[in-house]
Amino acid sequence: ANVLHSDKNLDLAVLKADVRPKDYLSVSKNPPKKLQNIFAAGYPLGKGLSDDLKITSGIISSIKGFKDNVNEIQIDAAINSGNSGGPIISEDGYLVGVSVAGLDKSKTESVNFGIKASSLEQFLNVNEIKYSKPFYEFSSSKDSLRKLLENSTVYISCKS
Repeated sequence: ANVLHSDKNLDLAVLKADVRPKDYLSVSKNPPKKLQNIFAAGYPLGKGLSDDLKITSGIISSIKGFKDNVNEIQIDAAINSGNSGGPIISEDGYLVGVSVAGLDKSKTESVNFGIKASSLEQFLNVNEIKYSKPFYEFSSSKDSLRKLLENSTVYISCKS
């Protein structure tokens, strides 16, 4: 993969790779809300744990991140090393954030963060990257959410 654009403050990057996911996530048109149910997907500990996509659930705990960062949401769904860059979706299947970090697990429990979809949108707009945003949002079953996440989330490993 090649890095096309990046933002160190947001910890986001646009990569170009020869990969064609079977599906894609639409960015939520609604702002995040406290107590909103969410699902976070990723590959904690990489493929060393397994090559199966892991999905955790939780809520949005705060609409501000670490040190009042307004670009982030705080969630209680598990985020571990290897989850960074993974999607955080609403129970309707729309992207509300991108997993970015969690606090030290030896000192906290369930204090994890994601970049808000609105901050991701600004990043994509500035870099003239097209993305999908629905006109209306509809609810989805858990089975269709699982399929959507499995078909749209791609494992990426960085080699240094």
